[in-house]
Amino acid sequence: MASPPPPGIYVPVPTFFKPSPPSDPIPPVDLETQVKHALHLASNGIKGLVLLGSTGEAIAITSAERKILIAHVREEMEKAGYKNYPLIAGTATQSIADTVTLLEESKAAGAQWGLVLAPGFFATCVTQQGIAEWYIAVADRSPIPIL
Repeated sequence: MASPPPPGIYVPVPTFFKPSPPSDPIPPVDLETQVKHALHLASNGIKGLVLLGSTGEAIAITSAERKILIAHVREEMEKAGYKNYPLIAGTATQSIADTVTLLEESKAAGAQWGLVLAPGFFATCVTQQGIAEWYIAVADRSPIPIL
């Protein structure tokens, strides 16, 4: 059985973006602010961080940006003395294959757990058993424990 995250307070972390001019509708991720915020939370007793999980921005960034953000937070946390600091990476996709790909990328970037959102597009025609089977399929294929 997979290990759950250590006990403590975990918080969803907003994804920070740099200001961009009106002519550029795609603002870049602000990695410096992301790390400053992560370190602030860790130094004030937060046990772990949920990156790209429940604050909505994850759908607005690319797969490459996701990997860079997770890896940068991991690297800077380690440099600041937070070795193996718990990072949970969100995955908000509809398919099993895409979810597993995000979990694989999240692990490679330094996350130890994945936060998996059940598919919602077909919510009215999915049974409780179908949702359970979806989670089992993801868990069986995931390289990291899922929540």
